[in-house]
Amino acid sequence: MKKKDKKNREVAEIRETKKELKKEKDIVLIILIIILILITISLIVIKVINGKTLDTDSKEIKELHNYFNTDDLNNCNGLFIYTDKKIEYKDLTADNAICLAYYKSDISSATEETYKPKKKETSCKVDDFTFKADEESNECNVTKIDKKIIDDTYKKLFGKEIENNGSFRIDNFNICYLNGDYYYCGLSDTFIYTMGNDSKIYRVINRAVEQKDEIIIYDYFAKINDDKCYTSYTSDKENKDCTKAYSDNKNVDFKFMKKNTTKYKHVFKKASDGSYYWVSSKPVK
Repeated sequence: MKKKDKKNREVAEIRETKKELKKEKDIVLIILIIILILITISLIVIKVINGKTLDTDSKEIKELHNYFNTDDLNNCNGLFIYTDKKIEYKDLTADNAICLAYYKSDISSATEETYKPKKKETSCKVDDFTFKADEESNECNVTKIDKKIIDDTYKKLFGKEIENNGSFRIDNFNICYLNGDYYYCGLSDTFIYTMGNDSKIYRVINRAVEQKDEIIIYDYFAKINDDKCYTSYTSDKENKDCTKAYSDNKNVDFKFMKKNTTKYKHVFKKASDGSYYWVSSKPVK
Protein backbone atom coordinates (compact mmCIF):
# COMPACT_ATOMS: atom_id res chain seq x y z
CA MET A 1 0.00 0.00 0.00
CA LYS A 2 2.84 2.40 0.87
CA LYS A 3 4.59 1.61 -2.38
CA LYS A 4 1.38 2.32 -4.30
CA ASP A 5 0.92 5.67 -2.53
CA LYS A 6 4.50 6.60 -3.21
CA LYS A 7 4.08 5.77 -6.88
CA ASN A 8 0.90 7.85 -7.08
CA ARG A 9 2.70 10.82 -5.52
CA GLU A 10 5.53 10.50 -8.03
CA VAL A 11 3.05 10.37 -10.91
CA ALA A 12 1.23 13.41 -9.53
CA GLU A 13 4.52 15.28 -9.15
CA ILE A 14 5.48 14.44 -12.74
CA ARG A 15 2.11 15.66 -13.95
CA GLU A 16 2.45 18.86 -11.96
CA THR A 17 5.95 19.40 -13.33
CA LYS A 18 4.67 18.93 -16.87
CA LYS A 19 1.89 21.42 -16.20
CA GLU A 20 4.40 23.97 -14.90
CA LEU A 21 6.66 23.46 -17.90
CA LYS A 22 3.71 23.84 -20.28
CA LYS A 23 2.64 26.96 -18.45
CA GLU A 24 6.14 28.42 -18.73
CA LYS A 25 6.26 27.57 -22.45
CA ASP A 26 2.90 29.24 -22.96
CA ILE A 27 4.13 32.37 -21.16
CA VAL A 28 7.31 32.45 -23.27
CA LEU A 29 5.22 31.98 -26.43
CA ILE A 30 2.87 34.80 -25.44
CA ILE A 31 5.84 37.10 -24.72
CA LEU A 32 7.37 36.25 -28.11
CA ILE A 33 4.06 36.96 -29.87
CA ILE A 34 3.76 40.30 -28.05
CA ILE A 35 7.34 41.21 -29.03
CA LEU A 36 6.63 40.31 -32.68
CA ILE A 37 3.45 42.40 -32.63
CA LEU A 38 5.33 45.37 -31.15
CA ILE A 39 8.12 45.03 -33.73
CA THR A 40 5.56 44.85 -36.55
CA ILE A 41 3.72 47.93 -35.24
CA SER A 42 7.02 49.78 -34.85
CA LEU A 43 8.04 48.94 -38.43
CA ILE A 44 4.66 50.11 -39.72
CA VAL A 45 4.91 53.36 -37.74
CA ILE A 46 8.47 53.95 -38.97
CA LYS A 47 7.36 53.29 -42.55
CA VAL A 48 4.46 55.72 -42.19
CA ILE A 49 6.73 58.38 -40.67
CA ASN A 50 9.58 57.91 -43.15
CA GLY A 51 7.31 57.21 -46.11
CA LYS A 52 7.66 54.90 -49.08
CA THR A 53 11.08 55.10 -50.71
CA LEU A 54 10.92 56.14 -54.36
CA ASP A 55 13.35 55.60 -57.22
CA THR A 56 15.44 58.78 -57.54
CA ASP A 57 16.20 57.93 -61.17
CA SER A 58 12.52 57.78 -62.13
CA LYS A 59 11.12 60.24 -64.67
CA GLU A 60 8.70 61.70 -62.12
CA ILE A 61 11.35 62.46 -59.48
CA LYS A 62 13.75 63.95 -62.03
CA GLU A 63 10.99 66.18 -63.40
CA LEU A 64 10.02 67.41 -59.93
CA HIS A 65 13.65 68.03 -59.02
CA ASN A 66 14.07 70.16 -62.14
CA TYR A 67 10.97 72.33 -61.60
CA PHE A 68 13.20 75.30 -60.76
CA ASN A 69 16.06 74.62 -63.10
CA THR A 70 16.24 76.80 -66.23
CA ASP A 71 18.86 76.51 -68.98
CA ASP A 72 20.30 79.87 -67.97
CA LEU A 73 20.47 80.61 -64.25
CA ASN A 74 20.55 84.33 -65.00
CA ASN A 75 16.86 84.00 -65.89
CA CYS A 76 14.04 84.01 -63.31
CA ASN A 77 16.56 84.75 -60.54
CA GLY A 78 18.09 81.28 -60.87
CA LEU A 79 17.63 78.58 -58.25
CA PHE A 80 15.95 80.93 -55.79
CA ILE A 81 14.41 78.10 -53.74
CA TYR A 82 17.87 77.31 -52.32
CA THR A 83 17.94 79.86 -49.50
CA ASP A 84 19.14 79.84 -45.90
CA LYS A 85 15.57 79.54 -44.61
CA LYS A 86 12.27 77.91 -45.50
CA ILE A 87 10.63 79.27 -48.64
CA GLU A 88 7.00 78.79 -49.70
CA TYR A 89 4.77 80.02 -52.51
CA LYS A 90 3.88 83.19 -50.59
CA ASP A 91 7.58 84.12 -50.52
CA LEU A 92 7.98 84.07 -54.32
CA THR A 93 7.90 87.21 -56.41
CA ALA A 94 5.20 87.23 -59.10
CA ASP A 95 7.86 87.87 -61.77
CA ASN A 96 10.00 84.87 -60.76
CA ALA A 97 7.03 82.51 -60.57
CA ILE A 98 5.48 83.36 -63.93
CA CYS A 99 8.92 83.60 -65.58
CA LEU A 100 9.59 80.04 -64.46
CA ALA A 101 6.21 78.91 -65.86
CA TYR A 102 7.20 80.47 -69.18
CA TYR A 103 10.44 78.48 -69.40
CA LYS A 104 8.73 75.25 -68.34
CA SER A 105 5.96 75.65 -70.93
CA ASP A 106 5.89 74.05 -74.36
CA ILE A 107 5.45 77.10 -76.59
CA SER A 108 6.08 75.31 -79.89
CA SER A 109 2.57 76.34 -81.01
CA ALA A 110 3.39 80.04 -80.56
CA THR A 111 3.36 82.26 -83.62
CA GLU A 112 5.86 84.90 -84.69
CA GLU A 113 4.75 88.37 -85.73
CA THR A 114 6.92 91.12 -87.21
CA TYR A 115 6.33 94.86 -86.95
CA LYS A 116 8.16 97.82 -88.46
CA PRO A 117 8.90 100.90 -86.37
CA LYS A 118 7.82 104.25 -87.68
CA LYS A 119 10.36 106.31 -89.56
CA LYS A 120 13.26 107.49 -87.38
CA GLU A 121 11.97 105.44 -84.44
CA THR A 122 13.67 102.42 -82.86
CA SER A 123 10.62 100.79 -81.31
CA CYS A 124 7.21 99.51 -82.33
CA LYS A 125 3.83 100.09 -80.77
CA VAL A 126 1.77 96.88 -80.55
CA ASP A 127 -1.63 97.81 -79.14
CA ASP A 128 -0.71 99.52 -75.86
CA PHE A 129 2.72 97.91 -75.59
CA THR A 130 6.12 98.99 -76.83
CA PHE A 131 8.83 96.65 -78.16
CA LYS A 132 12.32 97.63 -79.23
CA ALA A 133 13.39 96.93 -82.79
CA ASP A 134 16.33 94.68 -83.54
CA GLU A 135 19.32 96.88 -84.43
CA GLU A 136 20.33 94.82 -87.46
CA SER A 137 16.95 94.16 -89.09
CA ASN A 138 15.21 97.26 -87.73
CA GLU A 139 12.18 95.04 -87.07
CA CYS A 140 10.26 94.21 -83.92
CA ASN A 141 9.96 90.44 -83.64
CA VAL A 142 7.10 89.47 -81.32
CA THR A 143 6.11 85.98 -80.16
CA LYS A 144 2.39 85.43 -79.60
CA ILE A 145 1.68 82.74 -76.98
CA ASP A 146 -1.69 81.38 -75.93
CA LYS A 147 -2.26 82.51 -72.33
CA LYS A 148 -3.69 79.09 -71.41
CA ILE A 149 -0.35 77.37 -72.08
CA ILE A 150 1.49 79.40 -69.44
CA ASP A 151 -1.50 79.39 -67.08
CA ASP A 152 -1.64 75.58 -67.15
CA THR A 153 2.09 75.25 -66.51
CA TYR A 154 1.86 77.71 -63.62
CA LYS A 155 -0.95 75.65 -62.08
CA LYS A 156 1.13 72.49 -62.51
CA LEU A 157 4.20 74.04 -60.84
CA PHE A 158 2.50 75.82 -57.95
CA GLY A 159 -1.02 74.36 -57.65
CA LYS A 160 -2.49 77.88 -57.97
CA GLU A 161 -3.88 80.26 -60.53
CA ILE A 162 -1.72 83.19 -61.68
CA GLU A 163 -2.59 86.16 -59.51
CA ASN A 164 -0.83 88.95 -61.38
CA ASN A 165 -0.10 88.29 -65.03
CA GLY A 166 -0.12 91.72 -66.67
CA SER A 167 3.54 91.52 -67.71
CA PHE A 168 6.75 89.75 -66.78
CA ARG A 169 10.38 89.66 -67.86
CA ILE A 170 11.84 86.45 -69.22
CA ASP A 171 15.45 87.70 -69.13
CA ASN A 172 17.41 90.96 -69.01
CA PHE A 173 16.29 91.97 -72.50
CA ASN A 174 12.89 90.43 -73.26
CA ILE A 175 9.47 91.05 -71.79
CA CYS A 176 5.96 89.60 -72.15
CA TYR A 177 2.70 91.54 -72.03
CA LEU A 178 -0.77 90.06 -71.62
CA ASN A 179 -3.40 91.23 -74.08
CA GLY A 180 -6.68 89.33 -74.00
CA ASP A 181 -6.02 85.59 -74.39
CA TYR A 182 -2.41 85.96 -75.54
CA TYR A 183 1.01 86.96 -74.27
CA TYR A 184 3.07 89.09 -76.62
CA CYS A 185 6.79 88.65 -75.97
CA GLY A 186 9.64 90.60 -77.49
CA LEU A 187 12.62 92.85 -76.97
CA SER A 188 11.96 95.33 -74.16
CA ASP A 189 12.55 99.02 -74.77
CA THR A 190 14.23 99.17 -71.36
CA PHE A 191 16.97 96.73 -70.36
CA ILE A 192 17.96 95.41 -66.96
CA TYR A 193 21.64 94.87 -66.32
CA THR A 194 22.69 92.15 -63.91
CA MET A 195 26.08 90.67 -63.20
CA GLY A 196 26.67 87.34 -64.90
CA ASN A 197 26.43 84.21 -62.80
CA ASP A 198 29.85 82.55 -63.01
CA SER A 199 29.20 80.21 -60.11
CA LYS A 200 29.47 76.46 -60.41
CA ILE A 201 26.22 74.89 -59.23
CA TYR A 202 26.03 71.33 -57.97
CA ARG A 203 22.84 69.49 -57.03
CA VAL A 204 22.45 65.80 -56.29
CA ILE A 205 19.43 63.91 -54.99
CA ASN A 206 19.94 62.05 -51.73
CA ARG A 207 16.57 60.27 -51.53
CA ALA A 208 12.88 60.65 -52.33
CA VAL A 209 9.93 59.39 -50.30
CA GLU A 210 6.16 59.33 -50.63
CA GLN A 211 4.13 60.26 -47.54
CA LYS A 212 0.36 60.18 -47.95
CA ASP A 213 -0.36 62.81 -50.64
CA GLU A 214 3.15 64.28 -50.70
CA ILE A 215 6.46 63.51 -52.36
CA ILE A 216 9.52 64.73 -50.48
CA ILE A 217 12.88 65.05 -52.19
CA TYR A 218 16.08 65.44 -50.18
CA ASP A 219 19.12 66.72 -52.03
CA TYR A 220 22.52 68.32 -51.50
CA PHE A 221 23.35 71.73 -52.93
CA ALA A 222 26.57 73.66 -53.49
CA LYS A 223 27.37 77.00 -55.08
CA ILE A 224 31.07 77.50 -55.72
CA ASN A 225 32.55 80.77 -56.95
CA ASP A 226 36.25 81.67 -57.03
CA ASP A 227 37.00 78.42 -55.19
CA LYS A 228 34.67 79.38 -52.34
CA CYS A 229 31.57 77.44 -51.29
CA TYR A 230 28.39 79.20 -50.23
CA THR A 231 25.63 77.92 -47.97
CA SER A 232 22.86 78.59 -50.51
CA TYR A 233 22.16 80.03 -53.95
CA THR A 234 20.84 83.33 -52.63
CA SER A 235 23.37 83.85 -49.82
CA ASP A 236 26.86 85.33 -49.67
CA LYS A 237 27.59 83.36 -46.51
CA GLU A 238 30.58 81.12 -47.00
CA ASN A 239 30.52 77.43 -46.13
CA LYS A 240 34.08 77.28 -44.82
CA ASP A 241 34.19 73.49 -44.32
CA CYS A 242 33.14 73.02 -47.94
CA THR A 243 35.69 75.60 -49.13
CA LYS A 244 38.50 73.81 -47.33
CA ALA A 245 37.45 70.42 -48.68
CA TYR A 246 37.20 71.86 -52.20
CA SER A 247 40.68 73.39 -51.96
CA ASP A 248 42.06 69.96 -51.01
CA ASN A 249 40.14 68.03 -53.67
CA LYS A 250 38.13 69.52 -56.52
CA ASN A 251 36.45 66.22 -57.35
CA VAL A 252 32.86 67.08 -56.42
CA ASP A 253 31.16 63.68 -56.23
CA PHE A 254 28.29 62.35 -54.12
CA LYS A 255 30.59 61.66 -51.17
CA PHE A 256 31.90 65.24 -51.27
CA MET A 257 28.36 66.66 -51.49
CA LYS A 258 27.03 64.55 -48.62
CA LYS A 259 29.88 65.44 -46.30
CA ASN A 260 30.43 69.12 -47.08
CA THR A 261 27.39 70.81 -48.62
CA THR A 262 23.89 71.96 -47.61
CA LYS A 263 21.08 69.41 -47.44
CA TYR A 264 17.62 70.52 -48.56
CA LYS A 265 14.10 69.19 -48.20
CA HIS A 266 11.64 69.90 -51.03
CA VAL A 267 7.94 69.13 -50.54
CA PHE A 268 5.52 68.50 -53.42
CA LYS A 269 1.77 67.92 -52.92
CA LYS A 270 -0.51 65.76 -55.03
CA ALA A 271 -3.08 67.63 -57.11
CA SER A 272 -6.55 66.36 -58.06
CA ASP A 273 -5.28 65.27 -61.50
CA GLY A 274 -2.53 63.11 -59.97
CA SER A 275 0.35 65.46 -60.71
CA TYR A 276 2.45 67.12 -57.99
CA TYR A 277 3.08 70.81 -57.34
CA TRP A 278 5.80 72.47 -55.27
CA VAL A 279 4.90 73.50 -51.69
CA SER A 280 8.14 74.42 -49.92
CA SER A 281 11.90 74.04 -49.69
CA LYS A 282 14.22 74.44 -46.72
CA PRO A 283 17.71 73.54 -45.52
CA VAL A 284 17.84 70.64 -43.07
CA LYS A 285 20.50 69.01 -40.96
